[in-house]
Amino acid sequence: MEMTMPANFRNSIRVNRECQNGRVYHPNLYNPYPYFWWKRKKCSTKKCFQDPVHGPIELHPLLVKIIDTPQFQRLRNIKQLGATYFVYPGASHNRFEHCIGTCHLAGELARHLQAQHPELIDDKDILCVEIAGLCHDLGHGPFSHLFDNKFLPRVGITKLKHEEVSCKMFDHLMETNQHLEGHFTDADLNMDEDLDFIKEIITGPLNDEKSSWNYRGRPREKGFLYEIVSNGPYKVDVDKWDYFARDSYHLGIKNSFDHKRFMKFLKVLKVGEDTHICQRDKEYLNLYEMFHVRSSLHRRAYQHRVCSAIDAMICDALVVANKHICFPGKDGKMLMISETITDMVAFEKLTDNVLLQILHADNRCDFMVEAKHILNRILRRDLYDYVGHSKLRAIASEAIPKCFEAEAEIAGLDQNKELKKDDIVVNVRSFDFCMGKENPLDHFMFYNKDKPDTAFQIPTDEISDMLPQTFQDHEIQVFSKDPKKSGKIKECFQRWCRHKGYPGPLKRRNLAH
Repeated sequence: MEMTMPANFRNSIRVNRECQNGRVYHPNLYNPYPYFWWKRKKCSTKKCFQDPVHGPIELHPLLVKIIDTPQFQRLRNIKQLGATYFVYPGASHNRFEHCIGTCHLAGELARHLQAQHPELIDDKDILCVEIAGLCHDLGHGPFSHLFDNKFLPRVGITKLKHEEVSCKMFDHLMETNQHLEGHFTDADLNMDEDLDFIKEIITGPLNDEKSSWNYRGRPREKGFLYEIVSNGPYKVDVDKWDYFARDSYHLGIKNSFDHKRFMKFLKVLKVGEDTHICQRDKEYLNLYEMFHVRSSLHRRAYQHRVCSAIDAMICDALVVANKHICFPGKDGKMLMISETITDMVAFEKLTDNVLLQILHADNRCDFMVEAKHILNRILRRDLYDYVGHSKLRAIASEAIPKCFEAEAEIAGLDQNKELKKDDIVVNVRSFDFCMGKENPLDHFMFYNKDKPDTAFQIPTDEISDMLPQTFQDHEIQVFSKDPKKSGKIKECFQRWCRHKGYPGPLKRRNLAH
């Protein structure tokens, strides 16, 4: 039996087909749906990323173009937590997803502030802040902070921050991917002023001259924009919010800081001649919890004793292999590992995979054999032996002994002169609330519902008597590279502690089990 399709249904199908082809068809009067119901809407050009921490994330097309470059994709091969992955099996996440998460939160906060202060922030500002959040970690080397905090000082490079390298890598990204300039122009971004603004968000002011306002990218009344991604004055920023949530998720440690609620009460207020992001007074304890979470993550994960041992071993392997693994630079010149920070063409090839290069190297070079032996010890869980630690109570940061000096001093206390400096590893663990021995909450600005336009500080004693009185803690750890020498090193460490007036080392533990 032949079936006849109703006229209004045929029209509906036709309308759908025509709309898909980009045309608008005015149906006849028998169609029960008005024609504007079928009118084709302009498709969104944003791209959606499914993030395990923040859920679906929509990003501007320009941000997607930046993500789809070799310089950004390099971050897939750099572990967010470095050697912590050898201790916490779930900590396998990389800088790649952290940067996308920071970009997302930077946009969320910027739009929240724009809704409150449309006269202070426009869409260009928001996009620049998102780009800075996306690119703020481009300059990380292998195993993240291990590279710039431990390896580079060991080879004589000090006072280099990864933020500086991030700006160099961002410049390299723009030069190498010249098609991006057209996309920046399409987004109505200025290739001078806005690029300076992005780099200043990452690394601080570009002007060397001392003046009342050292930033080039934005005027003083927009100074609060520099506090969104990396907040130098107050240490409250979206970079921390993302890695608190992301690291806790992958480590399996509960995160007690609620960044979503915290963001809801932020607003911009004028403080003297400057503008700052301020928080509602009732969120004081939530702010305190943010810094407590950071300290707890450092103590429980980032500076875990086993992580410290593995960090030292990876660092030793990199130092030994430094001159024997090279990467081609801009002019084809081969640069050793520590030299790559001067040439972004070489540096973009340097990732965590350098450990595989060492492990798979041939045995023709004695140095590579030694470096390979150190890394194989990690794989066999034959770690540097933990000797003990001593608490450095009531000591200023500048008075903390330098690790390489302490190693030599401890070895020098061996009465039989059998110990060498290279037999010992000294590591200093420091925990604080981002501002050394100061309470960062003493510097943050608040407002209340009675005076919503007035910024003020809250003394700690007005909040609670149960808050900590000390905001910094130091501990010196000693490891033995050869377990057979651990007993002798412990004796020398005890003598050294008595000489320095430090508490004696605690009982030795075996890290491998």
